Amino acid sequence: MPHAAVNGVRLQYDLHGEGDPFVWVGGTGVGGGIWDWWQMPHFAPRYRCLTFDLRGTGASDAPEGAYAVQDFAADAAALCDHLGISNAHFAGISLGSAIIQELALARPDLVRTAILISTWSSTRREEHIRRWFDARLTALRDGPIEVFRAFAFWMSSPTVIDLEPELQAQIEEFFAKNAGAQPVHAYVGHFEADLAHDTTDRLGGITCPTLVVYGDEDLITLPRYNRTVADAIPGAEVVVIPGAGHFAWVERGAEVNAAIDKFLARVG
Repeated sequence: MPHAAVNGVRLQYDLHGEGDPFVWVGGTGVGGGIWDWWQMPHFAPRYRCLTFDLRGTGASDAPEGAYAVQDFAADAAALCDHLGISNAHFAGISLGSAIIQELALARPDLVRTAILISTWSSTRREEHIRRWFDARLTALRDGPIEVFRAFAFWMSSPTVIDLEPELQAQIEEFFAKNAGAQPVHAYVGHFEADLAHDTTDRLGGITCPTLVVYGDEDLITLPRYNRTVADAIPGAEVVVIPGAGHFAWVERGAEVNAAIDKFLARVG
C-alpha cells in the first residue's frame, strides 16, 4: 500500500473504487483494514473510498510523545489535501468518530457529511467511559499484554457473545489481524487522546448533515452518550442497531451499511 508524508508523519493509505470521495476513519489501536470486511465491498463500487492507518497504527509512523484527537484530525485533513480529496463523506468509529467531530469543526469545507458510529462527546463529563479508558490504560502500562487484551470482549454485544459464538469467533479473528500491531507507547497515546476528548460545548458548530449510529448494547460508548452527540448537532439523525455493541459496524455490518445508504440517499 502507498504512503504519504503529511503533517510530520508518514501515513499508510489505500484507495478503493471510483465516485464521490468517502473517507473512513478507524478507532483506537486499529488500522484502516477494519473497514475491509463489510464496508469496502459494499461502498467501493459506488464511491472513491479512502482508508488509512492512523498515526501509531499499522504501517503508519508511530512517533514518541503525546497524541491528541486534534492531531489525528490534522493528519486526516492533510492526507485528503495531499490526495486532492475535497468535500468528502466521512465515517468513523469510536476514536474515529471523535476525529471527525474535530475535523468537521476545523475544516467544514472538507466534511460534506459526518457519519459517527459508536460515538461520545466528553470523557471528562462521561464518567463510565472515562473509567473504561483508565482501566485499559492501566492494564496496558502495568500488566502483561494478555491482561489488556482479555478485556476487549466488553466491546462486543452480549447478544453476539451469548447467542452467536461463530460470529464472535469471526470478529475476534478479524480484529487480531487489524489491531495491536503498534508499539505500546503508541497504543498508550491513543488512549490518552481518548481520555482528553471533549467537544460537547462545540458540537453545535457542526453544520454538515450528520448521522449517529450506535448499537443498543454498546457497553463502551453508551447509548446515551451517542444521543448526547446527536442532540447537540443541529439536525443530526440517529439510527439504533439492535443486538449490536461497540463493534456494531462488523457485528451488524449489513444493517450499518443500510443506515448509511439511506442517510446518503437523503442528504448526500
